[in-house]
Amino acid sequence: MKTCEWQRGEDNEIQFIGELDRMTVPALWKQRKSWLSGEQVLTLNLQGVTKIDSAGVAMLLEAKRAVLADQRELAITHANQQLHAMVQVSGVSALLQLNEHTNK
Repeated sequence: MKTCEWQRGEDNEIQFIGELDRMTVPALWKQRKSWLSGEQVLTLNLQGVTKIDSAGVAMLLEAKRAVLADQRELAITHANQQLHAMVQVSGVSALLQLNEHTNK
């Protein structure tokens, strides 16, 4: 069974570990109040994400919408090439900005 877990790391950074896809996103989204809470700038570290699909991208977009509604910021770090490609192809790169700290 596919899983994706999250943990709060240093500086309240949220680290996702596993596959971020249509099978795992619903469970993570149910827990969003726990992992979306925190600092003025919410950092999502995707270094441990081994796979991501359109459901994962949609979850990240919804997370951004939620933090912006609270007048906070979202930073996404260590995005893999798969995520970079999906964001580019789907035309949401302006909405979901990935910082330069990426995995190749």
